[in-house]
Amino acid sequence: MMLVLLYVLAIASLVVSTSALYLALVPAVPATWVYYHYLVRKPAVWVLLAAGVLIVGWATVRDGAFPPATLVPLLLLGVAIMLTYRMHQEVVFPAADYPPMADDPLLLPLRDDMQLALIEHAGVSKAYPLDYVIHHHIVNDRFGDATVALTYCAMCRSIIPFDVTDIGPLFVGSFKKANMIVADRRTKTFFQQATFNSIIGPLHPHTLAMISFQIFSWADVKRLDPLPQVANVTEKDLRPFELPIHGLWRRIVASQFTPGLRHTDRDHSMPARTRVVGILEPAVHSRPVYVRDELLKNHVVKNEESGFYLVAVNGTVNGFQARVDGHDIVLTLDDDHLLQDRASGTAWDLRGHRVRGELQANLTPIAISDEYWFSWRFFHPDTQVIDV
Repeated sequence: MMLVLLYVLAIASLVVSTSALYLALVPAVPATWVYYHYLVRKPAVWVLLAAGVLIVGWATVRDGAFPPATLVPLLLLGVAIMLTYRMHQEVVFPAADYPPMADDPLLLPLRDDMQLALIEHAGVSKAYPLDYVIHHHIVNDRFGDATVALTYCAMCRSIIPFDVTDIGPLFVGSFKKANMIVADRRTKTFFQQATFNSIIGPLHPHTLAMISFQIFSWADVKRLDPLPQVANVTEKDLRPFELPIHGLWRRIVASQFTPGLRHTDRDHSMPARTRVVGILEPAVHSRPVYVRDELLKNHVVKNEESGFYLVAVNGTVNGFQARVDGHDIVLTLDDDHLLQDRASGTAWDLRGHRVRGELQANLTPIAISDEYWFSWRFFHPDTQVIDV
């Protein structure tokens, strides 16, 4: 009877210790369960281990000898402790805090085709290679007196920076609906990255504040003057992304499989991993979305209805408002990768910073997301696909 009880405790402990994986992947499991599991999993497995040790200790005192048959369930209880601390998204994808910036970015081991997220906030300009960010999913950094969390959900490819000065750094809380759940370290409130909204926790209801950012190739970042600060990455930081099971990630992204999102919850009008560029700008209420490949063919596309331009260069897409200093502009891209207004002759670099010309202001970036179709359509069901 004692041995049966010990095995029950061991199995229960193993279930708790590994639940972070299947609770996140089973669509029917609500995010609130994932949240409570995050809070109780460590105390629970320690209590189960303590119960097992007490039972074996009592049996040893009663019989005057240690029962050897209890070694296996005790070992399983110990394994469960280890798994609890290692098999969680927070550990598998550890957030990077305040990474050092390179003294000379031009000496970094970056290829020209590598893409970087460029954030200009609170008077500070910093860039982070996406091949580095993906291993962490979250990079927390200081921008003057502000704290920014750059989040990157690898499964749906949504890249969103948030100003978290008021709540502090974020970490990977879990994964739900094929999208990352982020959490703040101070209160452990869970937020859905794609919607910015809290799910559960002391801060609920709360909405994260997205800030403007852009994606550029390293070839184009090197053209910028002045050059932004760049995270001091190494070759190891830029290694190919893998899940704990080797080769699994490549099989997932090569398929139509969307872990955590039911087949019936997906829009099948386009392949799941079709790259699309959706408009997140608050002033644009219709949530238009473009097929990324079409934008790359056309380079400069204007949305007349909402008054913005999308500019595609070297595999990246960025957006700008179509008015500068009260003037409607006609934006073109020249051979030197400068954006020019035909009417005024004003030129801007790819960031939208003025280089020369009649107009004195910079271009105003708009918030966009270059992600997979399945995720964009699920979280923005009212979206409209725009033909170019």
